[in-house]
Amino acid sequence: MKKIMVTTDLSDNSKSAVRMALRLAKLKGCALSVVQVNHIPKPFSWTQEAYSKFLKKSMDKLTGELSAFVSAICRSIDLEPFRFKSVVLNSTEVVDALIDYAQAEKFEYILIATRGAGMVKKLFGTHTSRLLASSKIPVIVVPSKYRHRKIKNIIYATDLQNIERELPHLVDFASPLGAEIQMMYMSLPFEGMSNPEELELRMREKYSYPITFIPVKRNIERSVIADIHQTINKGHNSILALFSHHDRSGFDKLLFPSNAEQYSFYAKVPLLVFAKHE
Repeated sequence: MKKIMVTTDLSDNSKSAVRMALRLAKLKGCALSVVQVNHIPKPFSWTQEAYSKFLKKSMDKLTGELSAFVSAICRSIDLEPFRFKSVVLNSTEVVDALIDYAQAEKFEYILIATRGAGMVKKLFGTHTSRLLASSKIPVIVVPSKYRHRKIKNIIYATDLQNIERELPHLVDFASPLGAEIQMMYMSLPFEGMSNPEELELRMREKYSYPITFIPVKRNIERSVIADIHQTINKGHNSILALFSHHDRSGFDKLLFPSNAEQYSFYAKVPLLVFAKHE
């Protein structure tokens, strides 16, 4: 991990994502950009020259406010100051602006809080939801009331179809944190799985990493997301990782995007969503 980006609207609710981004950047030694999307409209009667001058002055002011906001968060968590980049984007389309900037700058992860409530441009749940459904860059969704804990487990919800393609991404994310990967396989009561111990041993040996297997029997009287939530509640020092697929087929139809979006609004632990590639 070399470059990460976090979004904020300067609201209290967005601070949780900024706190996590600061700690990740410090821990992993990666470059951090803090991005705010705003919109400064051009008055109809203004010339382009007058508007350009006003826009530059306004953007400089907003960038300064953003830097001060992040620096204050650094101090509040007793984190030694380090370099980060403050970026203000002028756009009416929050999610499109974030994705375009993230792709152009080749960020490896985007962090966003579950909801924000800024006065100028709001990052409500709909923006988090759209970012989850649209971004090809992995997104980390941080609950607005989340407080820092040492991450001990990455809970990997899987249907076992693409584990050898997906696990390297999780190992890359988990190893600097010293976190164990727990593969959570959810099956219906009448479904079984042969040799889970053998699979666990094979994955441990292949990736030389602590990987455990957690079989979870579905409760058909409740939703998949409720089963996931119950499992997550047993491990407060965790991040839930999902791999999304936009054709809504099979396991993904149950988990993503609709359920992953719903999960992000009431989760007690962060959600890490990777986009599946064909």
